[in-house]
Amino acid sequence: MSTQPTADTGAAAVVAITPNPALDVTITLDRLVPEKTHRIDTAQRKLGGKGVNVAAVAAAEGYPAVMLGPVNDDAPGHVPAEGKASPEAAFTPTPVRLRETFALHTTDDGATSIINERGDRHPAEIWTQLADQLERTLVAHPGSTVTVSGSWPPGADESILEMMIDRTRKAGARIIVDCAGPHLKAACRAGVDVVKPNAAELAATTGTDDPEAGAAQLLELGVGLVIVSMGEEGLLAVDRAGSTRARLPEPLTGNPTGAGDALVSALATGLIDGLERGALLRRATAWSAAAVLEDTAGVISDRWRELADTVIIDERTN
Repeated sequence: MSTQPTADTGAAAVVAITPNPALDVTITLDRLVPEKTHRIDTAQRKLGGKGVNVAAVAAAEGYPAVMLGPVNDDAPGHVPAEGKASPEAAFTPTPVRLRETFALHTTDDGATSIINERGDRHPAEIWTQLADQLERTLVAHPGSTVTVSGSWPPGADESILEMMIDRTRKAGARIIVDCAGPHLKAACRAGVDVVKPNAAELAATTGTDDPEAGAAQLLELGVGLVIVSMGEEGLLAVDRAGSTRARLPEPLTGNPTGAGDALVSALATGLIDGLERGALLRRATAWSAAAVLEDTAGVISDRWRELADTVIIDERTN
């Protein structure tokens, strides 16, 4: 399934690495009744994983986007949303089967339950080949923003992420990391541009339920900007100059599965566009919210522009 970067060669792109891709299965039903049999319309199945969703959103919004990650040659291809452009695939072939994830969405209450396989260990050479593919992609797309999103399969320690960061830095590109635990701390120590944990991931990584205190811990490790996604409470952005909160006047109901990935895509495209902080957070809040209005991850509602006009920004300097 590996391909060489060709589309929009020379243009800055969102280069989205998914360390642990998956076959995403979305099951939608009115309600879930315990110990009962349920019949549904055909479940939606597509190549997924957080980085795949990041690239899909960027491509759908008109930005060059390239998907990287270890993917078995037997895995299905990415299917773009109807009427939307598709990101370019530059996957690294692996003998390891594609893991599966299951999103169970009930429309009566808007709840979504997620069940994820952990994935399997990849041979060590696969990660080196992926790093080489990243390097080639960044040569073809100077000025790009790299994103690294989601879980890591067994055996993929922090040194692999550090290798990806090193290749990105040598190419002069920026990098956003969306993960948790030791990998999140490793990204911060490497001085990446942005990290984007959600509130639960930040608490689990730092040991504090106070998002501003947790973000401050990550800043001390060396990261430039911490963006914390806090669900209905919106976003918290913290750097050494202070903190900024961004939110909608009222939360939206729907399927939140791909909201964090849309947020990362907004940040990546915003860095490419050179957006200042307020405009960057406005786009990130709007794209994240617009993802909630869609049934599946990897696409956002066209309503994002009107949502962006309503975003409330509260800035506090140190």
